Amino acid sequence: MDKILEAMENLSEPSEEEKQKVKQEAEQYLKERYGEEFYVDNLHYIWQTDTWDMRGHLKNEEGWDFWVSKERGQFKDAYFTHRISRDAEEEFKPIIEEALDSLINWQTSVVAEDEVENKYAKSIPSYQELRKETREYRQIIRIALATSLTEKNQEQEFEKVYRLVSYLNQNNIRAEIEIFYYDPSIKEKGIKKVDFTRRVQYEGFLTAKIEIDDVSQVKRERDLENHFRFVNK
Repeated sequence: MDKILEAMENLSEPSEEEKQKVKQEAEQYLKERYGEEFYVDNLHYIWQTDTWDMRGHLKNEEGWDFWVSKERGQFKDAYFTHRISRDAEEEFKPIIEEALDSLINWQTSVVAEDEVENKYAKSIPSYQELRKETREYRQIIRIALATSLTEKNQEQEFEKVYRLVSYLNQNNIRAEIEIFYYDPSIKEKGIKKVDFTRRVQYEGFLTAKIEIDDVSQVKRERDLENHFRFVNK
């Protein structure tokens, strides 16, 4: 069976000419959608779903690396999300780093509705400007801390988290938050960064978590108790 699948993959491997054609199409699609110059690389064809995956980059500016795909003839991309999320990261970096002193790492992303992306594609506003124009978006914040949360330090930790929640609510930001409290020994194992897409591999260190689907539900610091749980080993 493995040999049959391998043979099918080899047969379905696109030619270099076809790759170049898709590359040019993708770059033209991005230029027409956003009015800027892009290039794409790392093209990969998934024959089972007739899908092309690739990475997009701004031509004259380093540091932009976002997902682009072509599925059954239709292009999709994450440039809008990537750009707005980077704005959000710059805004929240000092707030999170100041409030949470046992920070391992964190990430944030902002997802807007398709109609919002279509409306602003050729003139993407800053995240702060976008919030003034629409409520059709959601910010997701994930945070990993090297703190063993206990009943003794719970109140102190809630106070820190509430600073972040208060900022979100004072600025009327639609957001959800996930905070993972890991035993400090996680650092002794050489783990310097938590991969939030593979959280299961850190479960042995997890002591507690806070999950808030909608920060506007948290009116007072003690409301955090409704979104918190210890993790049983």
